[in-house]
Amino acid sequence: MSHQAARYDFFSRLMHWTIAAAMIYVTIVGYSLHFIADAGLYSFLSVTNMSLALVLTPLMIARYIWRFFRPEVPYGKMLKGHEKGMVHLLHEIFYLLIFVVLISGFLMLQNGFAVFGIIDFPRPVENLDVNLFFFAVHRVSCIALTAMIVLHIAAVIKRSYARQGILKRML
Repeated sequence: MSHQAARYDFFSRLMHWTIAAAMIYVTIVGYSLHFIADAGLYSFLSVTNMSLALVLTPLMIARYIWRFFRPEVPYGKMLKGHEKGMVHLLHEIFYLLIFVVLISGFLMLQNGFAVFGIIDFPRPVENLDVNLFFFAVHRVSCIALTAMIVLHIAAVIKRSYARQGILKRML
């Protein structure tokens, strides 16, 4: 009989919370950029967002790959039959949206930037039409990802309120 963990391993939890905090931050700042008139503040926050996204990309790749190797954490009686399948599908969509947001964010760049003001990161694609296409993809995928984040948090709150212990798995 194999022993299954009651919560995720330390690395999975660390990656989850680090990426969650960074994604929530870049989402809030990204939407806030639309309301910032000061050019210096706008530039600083924009470069910080792009720099964090650049760091998030390999972290997300590592997190995605690690999920195939980490110990399984069963849902127990929290989810039944089709609910488990729906949760797995929604997590796949969540991962996909994060990758689409990150990749489209770089492909939409019309100028390079200095990562955290230190290392130059060039414009990946030097075609304005391609940049504008990925800007549209980025905008739509950011809206979808924001909806997924809200849905994810709401589901955790609902399951926690019902005393199902779902949050304990990731703490």
